[in-house]
Amino acid sequence: MFKQILASVGIGKAKVDTLLLSDSLQAGKPFDIEVVIQGGDVEQQLQGLEFAVMASAKTEADLGDNEVKYNKSVILQSWSQSFNLTIQPGETVTKQLTLDLHPEVPATYLFGHQIGKVWLQTGLDIKSGLDASDKDSLTIVPSKTQLAVLKFISDSGYRLFKSDIEFGRVRAHDFVSHLPCYQEYEFKPESRSLFGARELEVTFVDNGTETGVLIEIDRAFLGDGYKSISIPNNCSTSESVRHYIEPLLG
Repeated sequence: MFKQILASVGIGKAKVDTLLLSDSLQAGKPFDIEVVIQGGDVEQQLQGLEFAVMASAKTEADLGDNEVKYNKSVILQSWSQSFNLTIQPGETVTKQLTLDLHPEVPATYLFGHQIGKVWLQTGLDIKSGLDASDKDSLTIVPSKTQLAVLKFISDSGYRLFKSDIEFGRVRAHDFVSHLPCYQEYEFKPESRSLFGARELEVTFVDNGTETGVLIEIDRAFLGDGYKSISIPNNCSTSESVRHYIEPLLG
């Protein structure tokens, strides 16, 4: 009885561990996981699994007369799987599942560098007890179309300065984002002219068949300007995106 009481408050209960079966993922594509549930000190009734893809996004808030910037964890998408299973002490139960990443999920890895923080949170629903949970970082690479655009901009005399995941949504004249955050790539020119761009900020909105590209251009003395276009997702090379992106950089 004492062990059952302890398990009900999370001591000696079943544990869950999620294993990613792919080293890197891509937004809009499926990925496979293996969930390993390890029984605790007493028999327990399991009622299901819950999964959430989460990201750390930059946001800001007013604190008195000051504006404070901070990172917050946001849920990008979630799934649940219900079942009724009794797990015995020390027993191991394994489940394999396939999940689909939303096409707008931010990338976390580009050109050999980590550029964002996205993870898979797994929760185990235990009857009469606190949920066991597991957290696994996701390595997500940009789509081929996004990579082609980023490479073309890099080859056009701009250097990628940083990439941030920002809380909020993106809206252009022909596309709008759906997740609670978006990714912004900031480029700076390799050389500056008097009225040239001081920086470019590039954001993608992928709907599965087309990728919306929103470019904010900061020009000296002229302020910010916005340009956007949608590119078919079969464009996967710098040359194939040239006639879409080149006019936006002018």
